[in-house]
Amino acid sequence: MNVKPRSRSVVVLYLLMFTFALTLQPLWAQDEVTEFVFAHSGPIRTMDAPVTWFSSTHWLTNGLYDCLIWRAADGNGYVGQSAERWENIDDLTWRFYLREGLTFQNGEVLDAEAVKWNIDRVRTREDFLVYPQWQFVADVIVVDPLTVEIKTVNPHPYFEYDVSFNGCQLLPPDYMNEVGEEAFARAPIGSGPFRLVEFTESDRYVFEAWDGYWAGPPAVDRVIYQVIPEQSAQVAALLAGQVDMVPAVPSPDRELVSGTEGLSLLTETSNRMTSLYLRVETETGAVAETYPDYVPATLDNNVRLAISHALDRDLLAEVQGSAHARLARVCDYYPEGAVGDLADPEFISSWYNPDLSRSLLAEAGFAEGAGPTIYIDAPTFQFGNEREVAEIAAAMLEEVGFNVELNVLDTSAYSEQIVSGGNNRDVMMTTLGCAPSLVPTFYRCDWVQANYNVCVNEWDALGGEILQTVDPTSRLTLWEQWWETYLDYAQTVTLYEIDSVIGFNSAEFEWTPRKDGWFTFRDLRPAS
Repeated sequence: MNVKPRSRSVVVLYLLMFTFALTLQPLWAQDEVTEFVFAHSGPIRTMDAPVTWFSSTHWLTNGLYDCLIWRAADGNGYVGQSAERWENIDDLTWRFYLREGLTFQNGEVLDAEAVKWNIDRVRTREDFLVYPQWQFVADVIVVDPLTVEIKTVNPHPYFEYDVSFNGCQLLPPDYMNEVGEEAFARAPIGSGPFRLVEFTESDRYVFEAWDGYWAGPPAVDRVIYQVIPEQSAQVAALLAGQVDMVPAVPSPDRELVSGTEGLSLLTETSNRMTSLYLRVETETGAVAETYPDYVPATLDNNVRLAISHALDRDLLAEVQGSAHARLARVCDYYPEGAVGDLADPEFISSWYNPDLSRSLLAEAGFAEGAGPTIYIDAPTFQFGNEREVAEIAAAMLEEVGFNVELNVLDTSAYSEQIVSGGNNRDVMMTTLGCAPSLVPTFYRCDWVQANYNVCVNEWDALGGEILQTVDPTSRLTLWEQWWETYLDYAQTVTLYEIDSVIGFNSAEFEWTPRKDGWFTFRDLRPAS
C-alpha cells in the first residue's frame, strides 16, 4: 500500500483502517483506492458551472458534468459525451442524438427535454457570464426523447467549438428546481464520470468515480483538486509527494523536478495567452466608485500605442520561462492567429520600438521624460512568473517616460479585488484562453464585463461578419482586417503565448496533456 507523506495521526488512522479491513476479507479481495491530487492555483468560483467562464472553475466541473460533445484531447475534432452522434442538417440546424439510458448521478433522466432546459437557461440568463457566448442559438427543439435540434440565428462556423465550451454543461433540471440555484452550487449533481463528495470552498475538492457513467467508471478512484496559490508551495508539495501534479513548474525548479525519481516534466501548449487590458472607458466595473474622478491616461489612443510599442515581448516571454512572444490574442496553431505577419518572429520583434513610444507620448502632449502616471495591477502567479514579468514591463515603460505605480497581489486577492470587482485603473495583466470563436465576441459592443467594454462600430460589424462567414478563406481575410484594428486600437496588448511545463507523478499515473490546456482527468490512468 502506497501512503503519501501526511501527518502522523492521519497515517496511523489509515494503517488502523487498513488492518481492520484485512480482518474482514481475504487479501485477494482488497482493492487499493487510487487517489490523484492536483495542485490548483485557484480561485474556484461557483460549482454551477454554466454561470461562469473562468477555467479555474471549469477544470473541476469538466469531470462532474457531461456536455453534448467535447473537444478531442489531441485538438483534432470532437467526441461525443451525452450525444452519441450529431449532424449538420442545414445552414442553421444541428441535430444531436443522445445515448440511450442516460441519467444524472441522482437517477434523474437525462433526455432531450433536459438538454433544452440547460441550453435555454444559459442563453436567456443575462446575469450569467456565458450569456453573450450563447447568443448564436435561436431555438432548441425537442424532436423526441433522444433527439434534439439546435437552430442558430445565422450560419455559425464555430458551432461545434462553442457548443462544447463554457456553458455546455448539463445540469439536472428537476433537482435544480427542487433545491434552487444557491443550494445546488453547494451540493451539485452532474452526469459526468466523477461525483463531488466533499469540498471546502476554494480549498479542497474531492471527486470520486461514478459507477453509473455511460462509458463505465474512470480508471482512477478519486481525484482531488487542492488549492495551493503559490507556485513555490506547489513545487514543494510535488517534491514531498503531497500532490501528483502541478500545472506550471518555474524554470529554476525544472531540473530538480525532472531529476527526482518518479517525477517527470510534460510540455504542451496551454492554450493561454497573457495580455494587458488598457482602460478605454470608466463605466464598467467599480473603478469609478472606488476611484472617484480618476481619469485613466489610457483613454488616449496614443498613450495606449506608446505602451504597446514600449514592451519587448521577446524579453518578457523569456522572463515568463515557457512562452513565446505574440501580438495577436489567438494562439498561433490556429490559422486565425497566424494570418499575415502576426506569427512572424521578426515582425513581432520589430513592434518593440521605444523611440516610437516616446514620439506617441509627445503627440499625446507629454514632454520628453515626463509621461503620464499609469497604475498597473498584476498577480504574483497564474501560469508562471507574472510578478517578475510585471516588474520588467514596468521598467520598460518607465524607460520611455511613463511613471508607473505597480500593484502586485497574490492570486486570490487579485482575482477578487481587481478582476471580479473591476477595479483596474489604467493597466491590468490577464491570462486567458485563445479560442478564435470567442475572441471577436469579446470586442463587440454588447460584450460588457467588469474590466472593460469596447465599442467601435466598424470593428463590431467586422466581428459579427467573421462569426457568420462559413467559407474559411473569406473568413481569414476578414480576420486580417480585424487584427489591424486590434493592434491600432491597443485596448488589449498581447504579450506572449504560454506553454505548460507540468510536473507529474509518472511513477504512479499515466496522462497526456490536452491540446486545449484544460487540466481535467477523464483519461488519467494508474501507471501500468
